[in-house]
Amino acid sequence: MFSQLNLNLVQVRHREQVDAAARRRPWLRRPDPVTPAPRWEALTMRLATSADRLALERLAELEQTRAPAEPVLLGVVMQRPVAALSLADGHIVADPFTHTCELIELMRMRARQLRRAG
Repeated sequence: MFSQLNLNLVQVRHREQVDAAARRRPWLRRPDPVTPAPRWEALTMRLATSADRLALERLAELEQTRAPAEPVLLGVVMQRPVAALSLADGHIVADPFTHTCELIELMRMRARQLRRAG
């Protein structure tokens, strides 16, 4: 019924979340306004398995921090893990060479959904 209004509200809310993510983690790369937004066609969010242990360690090493505690929600872009969020304590690791602000916000929203459902 009010599809244009809903679209405008979603766009404003999305921008607010991206800005909030950038304030919390300023060292993450954000796309420049003149740079086209990253393409998320091949985006997957799933629970990490034991097969993902090396990928989690690689992400933690890139950020020079510890790997997230299990269970872990893994963000995969183009079949490459680029972000991980611990559902236990909220600790995040992300590839600093990839645009991940939007993905991390999506992962946080999904984590909230999983907590409510569980």
